[in-house]
Amino acid sequence: MPVYKDETTGTYYATFYYTDWNGERKKKKKRGFKKQSEAKEFERQFIEKQGGGADISFGALVELYMEDCKARLRKTTYENKTFLINSKILPHFKDTPLNTITPLMIRNWQNKLIGNEAGYAPTYLKTVNNQMSAICNYAVRYYGLPFNPVARCGSMGKKNADSMQFWTTEDFEEFIDAYKEKPRFWYAFNLLFYTGIRSGEFLALTLNDFDFEKNVLNITKSYARLSTSEGAQDVIDKPKTPKSTRTITLPKFVSQIVQDYASKLVDYINAKI
Repeated sequence: MPVYKDETTGTYYATFYYTDWNGERKKKKKRGFKKQSEAKEFERQFIEKQGGGADISFGALVELYMEDCKARLRKTTYENKTFLINSKILPHFKDTPLNTITPLMIRNWQNKLIGNEAGYAPTYLKTVNNQMSAICNYAVRYYGLPFNPVARCGSMGKKNADSMQFWTTEDFEEFIDAYKEKPRFWYAFNLLFYTGIRSGEFLALTLNDFDFEKNVLNITKSYARLSTSEGAQDVIDKPKTPKSTRTITLPKFVSQIVQDYASKLVDYINAKI
């Protein structure tokens, strides 16, 4: 493993040849390692990933899996997946060789999550388990893992949440009465209750989404705030699924509520100018 020292910066760099997925021989070079051992470890892991065998570490497999996902998922979905994997899966399996992960190891991991003092909801446990299974299926399909240890172990959690409790109109009227003196919240909660839109869809709304002549609301986008390596990032994207793009008929009084709020907002802005 050829590693060299950059006498100008005092750091180390690795330079080596490898064969890519097209079968072409290429040269790789990376600088800026503080220690010689770090440069050697980078080369080892890089070549390990290119080899595509089931003896790679689970952490290296996850990097490849996430690279594949990045091209196929919405940004918000990708970031949520990244958080779940980094917080619930990698701490347990990151340095474990992929082909040594057994159903018993998966079972022990499941039991730790089930017994966690945070008290994860059954539906969340199911989501975490499904993600681990998806990674292992990826390894079976592309990296020669003989079988999916999660599938052999069995699942945890449950798919469907307990029955949801819905407010009646009377429940909402009692609630909204507390916001009479807080117009911004009063308008917002009325729109949310009578349309049933999601909070991300609500936060992405503009007046152009309303057709007050037809009393309809067009849902075409959603807002999310992501935590990235560069810091918080506000993202407005298409709704999660095609069915989420929809037109909602507004009760006339709700349409009027939105128009009243928009009018007052314009008056407020004009007064500040």
